Amino acid sequence: MDFAGRTMMNLMSWNAVPKSSDSNLDPTKLKLDPGVQVSDKKLTTNTWSAGFALSEDFRASFLREIAALTPPDVFNGDTQSALLVRHLSPPQKIEEGKWRLEMVANLVVFKGQDQLGKAISFNKTVFVRAVDTPPLPNNPSVPQIEAYRARKAGMEIYRIQDLDLGK
Repeated sequence: MDFAGRTMMNLMSWNAVPKSSDSNLDPTKLKLDPGVQVSDKKLTTNTWSAGFALSEDFRASFLREIAALTPPDVFNGDTQSALLVRHLSPPQKIEEGKWRLEMVANLVVFKGQDQLGKAISFNKTVFVRAVDTPPLPNNPSVPQIEAYRARKAGMEIYRIQDLDLGK
């Protein structure tokens, strides 16, 4: 299920350095993502946007957890992370309009000049359900646009829990 894998990668890949395909661009001159304030912590703007793919009763608490995990050095470009999904199971139907997927992944954190990074196991069961996607209003705000983009697949993640690997 592309929706779940893409959403999880966007939620957990923290990078304040903008993407560019121009190899001649000086990375020190790029404007860094200032992030989005969540309580006394920050999220990358990309993570905040991806958060609209989470159900309303789950979104705020999960984003607070991610903000607490996001190293402050992300916002000066010194630390970055990437969620590398090694396996995402086919969706398993739970009931009408609800599925679960098992994800085996590593969250790789790159700090400073360390281009090898440190891998942290990130194995989760992701619960997804079908939702209606409301139309985008005329003259939408930035949050409305981001919410629409995150939900245009007609799905939302309503729970994420540790994957039981039979330990």
